[in-house]
Amino acid sequence: MKYAQVLVDVNKLGTKTFSYLIPEHLKDEIKIGQAVSIPFGFRKQNLKGFIVGFSDYLEAGIKAKEIVEIIEKEPLFNLNYLNLLEWVSSYYFCDIQTVLKTALPEKFFEKNTKKYRKPKIKDKIFDIEQKTNKNKLSAEQNRIYEQIKKINPKTSLIYGITGSGKTEIYFKLIEDVIKQGKNVIFLAPEIALVSQLTMRSIERFGSQTVAIWHSSITEAKKHETWVKLKNNEIRILFGARSAIFAPIKDLGLVIIDEEHDSSYKQSMPNPRYNAKEVAKKLCELYDAKLILGSATPSIESYYEALNSNSLFKLKERYNNASLPAVNIVDMREERAEKNYSMFSRTLIKNTIETIEKGKQVIFLINRRGYSSYTQCLECAEVVHCPKCAIPLVYHIKTKSYKCHYCNYTYEEPNCPKCGSSALEHFGLGSEKVELLARQTFSNYSIARLDSDSLSKKNEHIEILQKFQKGEIDILIGTQMIAKGLDNKNCTLVGVINADLSFNLPDFRSSERGFSILTQVAGRSGRGEDKGKVIFQTYNSENAFLINAKEQDFETFYESEIELRELLDYPPFAKIIRIIVSAKNEIRAHKTISEIELFLADYIKKLTLDETLILLGPSPCVINKIKNEYRFNILIKNKLGFKGHKTILRFIKALKLPDDIKLIVDIDPGDIL
Repeated sequence: MKYAQVLVDVNKLGTKTFSYLIPEHLKDEIKIGQAVSIPFGFRKQNLKGFIVGFSDYLEAGIKAKEIVEIIEKEPLFNLNYLNLLEWVSSYYFCDIQTVLKTALPEKFFEKNTKKYRKPKIKDKIFDIEQKTNKNKLSAEQNRIYEQIKKINPKTSLIYGITGSGKTEIYFKLIEDVIKQGKNVIFLAPEIALVSQLTMRSIERFGSQTVAIWHSSITEAKKHETWVKLKNNEIRILFGARSAIFAPIKDLGLVIIDEEHDSSYKQSMPNPRYNAKEVAKKLCELYDAKLILGSATPSIESYYEALNSNSLFKLKERYNNASLPAVNIVDMREERAEKNYSMFSRTLIKNTIETIEKGKQVIFLINRRGYSSYTQCLECAEVVHCPKCAIPLVYHIKTKSYKCHYCNYTYEEPNCPKCGSSALEHFGLGSEKVELLARQTFSNYSIARLDSDSLSKKNEHIEILQKFQKGEIDILIGTQMIAKGLDNKNCTLVGVINADLSFNLPDFRSSERGFSILTQVAGRSGRGEDKGKVIFQTYNSENAFLINAKEQDFETFYESEIELRELLDYPPFAKIIRIIVSAKNEIRAHKTISEIELFLADYIKKLTLDETLILLGPSPCVINKIKNEYRFNILIKNKLGFKGHKTILRFIKALKLPDDIKLIVDIDPGDIL
């Protein structure tokens, strides 16, 4: 080919692809994935770029400059990897350079790779010693392991109740893959859970061939890991969703633990990908196995596995441990009996008894900050974010009000409208629970684990290790602590505001609410002692709450799948969400209305109006973010890939004014 497409990161322009002439002396050497030096701009400065394609032609009027040299002869990625990124680009409706920018560490665009410094701080996880003893699989675990081994590479779902030992099956499968000379990607939804799984893996397989990849590790560490991946030195890569883009060689297995978790879907910025879907494509390209696992699988994954004979059930806890006893406490009755504390008398009594026996406790409150909203008692003004249509969350540690969408901070002690100091905080957050817990249980050691409480590297690991060693009596946290914690000394879990997650105006809210309650309940009683769980609620009749009490996923699934089919929601249709936003509310509304009008006409002319169903336009639930008004259209696609292509063809043809922003969200995680 005459020309090479080179991906370059240009100051102020971002990551773009440009065509360059291939010099004669490089034509036999140049390959996809190589790093090259190319001239750019009038100053003729040389930049580092990556070869992502070739062609024989240029558009009229373009004069291509010549590639200066190949910086690294060994390609950083191969054609299969590029095919994956092109699929992500096509499916999630964004350009290839945006996908590559997400996949490649920033430092790869620096020309002088010798300047890379080694990471300053060593991750404490890798100090853990390898153990020689291995847990033996139970009969039920072994049955599932043998069944999964026999099937051809495809997606399998392990649905196992909390504490049933899914991780041991994962490790046995990993062991087999490594013996075959192949490698593994292991994804978990939370950084804290990634750390726990990595520690357990190092105990099993040693630290030399294990690595971590997620947003909190430094660019220098990412570069070091990438080089090891390139040299095939890493056998097991642990990470959050972005690790699915790491170019691990000879891939044989991808494991996605807690596969139901919404963290696998990137909501912003582009590409708005779902790591589970990307993993399916990755495994297809590499002929590798994909194992999904959860005690509360997503409705879509369970439905798909059920109908493709790839569902494997673990119905017993490891070593026949019993499920914890769950008690629902109606807080309305507590208030009627003059208990206005956030802690019910039942929870207080059981917490004290548990700790006095030398056992540990978890309190879950799935909301950050001190209070969820603040109101002025003089003028009744609720302290809102001036840029977003949501109340500010009060954080007592910094004595400030914060927006969790745009990071706006209000630090004045008085009402922004009337100046009064009569501000009252309402609702509960993890900070408030911690403060009141320290007052109520003042004789005990208490720690909080959420994204606000972590101020330094490795702090979440330190907190988890202290809890594991018994140095913390009560661990308070958000959903970060609801998954993966395997502390056999924890025998009590208290959930504050157990019905919190069920109240969102989103078709997945009941699924999320059920999931988090079932997951956190499973943290209790994982050892020899039977566990207890207390759900505090203001709606004790909630059917999903009762399902969670019984840890009865299958009954929950049956009622939920019936509703989804009736309303044409996933898995019976794919959702495409079109969001239009602008600083001018009228302009945004007018634009989305016109799009809906033309789209409805387009679908009708194709006689697809019964299989591509439009909802809207309507204001988004959160109708203003960062000073932009938001409206959306939901498309229920019952046509599969054909419907997907039809809608994206229409969207590509749209020409919008400069003041209008358009977001296309494929398979959105929520519709807020």
